[in-house]
Amino acid sequence: MYRRSFLALASAATLSACVPGPRSNPLSRAEARNLRFNDITVNTGGTAYLTNAAGEYRNQLAPTLEAELRQEFSDRIGADGTAQIIVDISRLNLADSFRTATGGDQSRLTGSVRIVTGGATVASYPLDVTAGEAAETRTGVLIGAAINSRARFFRRLTNSFAAETYQLVTA
Repeated sequence: MYRRSFLALASAATLSACVPGPRSNPLSRAEARNLRFNDITVNTGGTAYLTNAAGEYRNQLAPTLEAELRQEFSDRIGADGTAQIIVDISRLNLADSFRTATGGDQSRLTGSVRIVTGGATVASYPLDVTAGEAAETRTGVLIGAAINSRARFFRRLTNSFAAETYQLVTA
């Protein structure tokens, strides 16, 4: 009796693991698969730069992120594209490597991505990416503070933002 119950529960658990979860993409699977872009725009005019270090990257943020997005979407960008990607960055925080290593702060890039077709927004995605984690040991704090830099955190943030955008849009 117990063996049958166990086998029934085990097979039910296996089947439920195979069932896909709900889609979070407002685009249908077909739309996401066939979407082609003709332009990518990154707006940083309303961005809050939360640290002095972040303010030093004010002029680099838009062109760097746009280049990262163009690289991620290189298979979907062309003159035949009918949609645009519009990114609005709301916050940038670049933490000091020592404060990050000790758990006092974390670098963060926050914004939203809109997919626009024919002047209408067809999908919108909020994004919040982080870089840098607290170390677990004193040695880890020293190593983390030594090898990490604001420039490295900035590259990680822009790269992660672009990669997550691609995943969200094409899912």
